[in-house]
Amino acid sequence: MPANTPAVESSSTHDVDAIDVRYPLQMHDFSLHDPFVLADQASGLYYLYNANYYQYRDAAHGHGKSVVVYVSPDLKHFSEPVDVFDLNNVPAGAWYDDSDSPWAPEVYARDGRYWMFVTLHAERTTPEPPHAGPDWYVRDHGMMHRRGVFVAVADSPLGSFRVIDPARPTSPDDVMALDGTLATDADGSPWMVYAHEWVELFDGTMEAIRLDPDDIARSVGEPVHLWSASEGVWHPADGDAPAGGWRGDFTTDEARATIPEHSGGYVTDGPYLERTPNGSLISVWTSYSRGEYILSQAISRSGRVAGPWEQLAPIDYSDAGHAMVFRTFDGTPLLIMHTNMTRHDADGKPLTSHGIVYEVAVTDEGFRLGRHRDDIDGIADPARDDA
Repeated sequence: MPANTPAVESSSTHDVDAIDVRYPLQMHDFSLHDPFVLADQASGLYYLYNANYYQYRDAAHGHGKSVVVYVSPDLKHFSEPVDVFDLNNVPAGAWYDDSDSPWAPEVYARDGRYWMFVTLHAERTTPEPPHAGPDWYVRDHGMMHRRGVFVAVADSPLGSFRVIDPARPTSPDDVMALDGTLATDADGSPWMVYAHEWVELFDGTMEAIRLDPDDIARSVGEPVHLWSASEGVWHPADGDAPAGGWRGDFTTDEARATIPEHSGGYVTDGPYLERTPNGSLISVWTSYSRGEYILSQAISRSGRVAGPWEQLAPIDYSDAGHAMVFRTFDGTPLLIMHTNMTRHDADGKPLTSHGIVYEVAVTDEGFRLGRHRDDIDGIADPARDDA
């Protein structure tokens, strides 16, 4: 353990009453995918949440089907992973099962408790055809899982987290929803923004649904469409979609000529919203450009979650994405995302995904990346992460 990094004793709802947290790791020592950082004012510590994705396969980490947290006093020294939510004991009657690891956990401190938004899955007994897309896509594809965003709660950032209503997701239960994030409207009301997955629509969408302010695990009303993945402003240059997207119409001669059979769809992934100084809302979101992850952004100049939303120029083209923004205890805004979504080494082996961190400005015209913080993430060249 590095010198002068104190142990942390934390009372939690784990099986043990006190967890002695040490800090032997640095961020580049472990794989990260869809990272989320909670700067917890109550404890003065940073909590870096991540889906296990079978990295830790022992019983203490849900046999790979879990959410883990790395604790840090300074963003440079981290604890070993602590299991905070897993699928070892799925309750009877639950909408979800243990067919896959939880995805994309986000944790918020609210009303004296800690609330996790997490994507869970259920295996289908028979494949479900896509609901939209070119004829060949609907005909030739089937969805073997359903996905939904659930809300779990705990009294400590160390968990353990309990799903409030296992019988139904907070996202609409009849769509393939994932990557839920908490957003606050101009009037202070809470919303969940989530991705309606491309595997169901071919052209994925970003959607939002109101939450009950007294119980953010419960959605109210109908979902609102925010934008479609094909609206990304890079698509015309890539030659795979017209300016403004397809608007769901795949029957035109232009669509048939532009979208080859057996091609992938248009992806929406990883929304995260911030309010700008003038009251607008901006959202990072992730998609693909020419086969690699791309970090883009959109703005609601009305300041309303429901929009209308305008697409802005992408932020990063280095196969990194699913970003979120947090502030250090000294007030510095940082953006963290993960690297190597698609890249491989010289032998064709997938490169490990790590966290990559930048200082970021939240401006009235969108996010602007600043200095790369290699002192935090351990990545020498932000354009490549192959160490």
